[in-house]
Amino acid sequence: MQNTRSRSWFEATAAWGRRHREPGWLLLPLRLFLGVTFSFAGLQKLANPDYLDPHSPASVAAQMRVFAHTSPIGRLVGLSAHAPTAVGLLIAFGELAVGLGTLLGLFQRIAALGGALLSLTFFLTVSWSTTPYYYGSDIVFAFAWLTMLGFGSQGVLTIDHWLREPTVAQAPRPGNRRPAALAGVDRRTAIRAGAAAALATGGALALGGVTAAIGRAEHGTAHAPAALGPGTTSPPARPQAHRPARPSSGRSTAGTVVGTTDEVPVGQARAFTDPATGSPAWMVHPSGETFVAFNATCTHAGCPVQFDSSGMQFVCPCHGGVYNARTGAVLQGPPPAPLQPIAVRVVSGQLRVDG
Repeated sequence: MQNTRSRSWFEATAAWGRRHREPGWLLLPLRLFLGVTFSFAGLQKLANPDYLDPHSPASVAAQMRVFAHTSPIGRLVGLSAHAPTAVGLLIAFGELAVGLGTLLGLFQRIAALGGALLSLTFFLTVSWSTTPYYYGSDIVFAFAWLTMLGFGSQGVLTIDHWLREPTVAQAPRPGNRRPAALAGVDRRTAIRAGAAAALATGGALALGGVTAAIGRAEHGTAHAPAALGPGTTSPPARPQAHRPARPSSGRSTAGTVVGTTDEVPVGQARAFTDPATGSPAWMVHPSGETFVAFNATCTHAGCPVQFDSSGMQFVCPCHGGVYNARTGAVLQGPPPAPLQPIAVRVVSGQLRVDG
């Protein structure tokens, strides 16, 4: 009797071990990670008032204006920029729908296809300027979603499997066809699937609405970066002391001429190449006869920052970092340090830098 119980326990344990070597169980950690990450990314956007604020340099509208010039699908981004609020909401709720669908196992392959398309779009816009390419996370997400698209959830802990159970249980046996009954089962399954999809959609809309309301209620206490793809935040760095250039009466020819004062109106900036390093840089004319210059490389992941004249700020298109264009200081994470300043001299109307 004891041997029989031991054998049964051993067989059950072996069966459970074989089951957990199936693809659905092996892919479960990846599925949970993707589901949680995309759900959080969608909710983070909805909770951030700056995301849909067209006047914010970290808004989806501002990022679209930058991506229209830097992305290989710039024309498509430019068309989307005509309706930034609608497109921004579509992205946020799309991420939320993909994340919840993946977590619940509801229409798993459709959710995976949506996740792959979103990640590919983020790669061609948000991460396109990231160098080297493996610093950008969106390309990794794209291939992870392709894996989920190929294998699916395999019926492990999913609503899809629960919806199919009646069909499997009542399917006709060989030689005993019941097309009418089976059609009824299929109709019931379709109704249940539609009801589950409607319930999930309603839940996503309600969750997104509540998150947006909470985010607006807390506006002013904290600001998260409004990058399109998933990102991280860090405390702003302290501004570096930087001495702005003013006109000199001397006739020194030291340094390299990168432009003239007339080429940079007050409140504007002009891109140039730093002759000392060969890196992209910005010359800024914040006020009066004052000129400052900064290396244009974001201190977070190396993306080139873009100048936003409406707020006198530099905005990183890759992960939503924002810098003060007057001082180079970090105004909004995730950059860990200010932009590198470049010494400027103004001589006889010429803008000169070392190099």
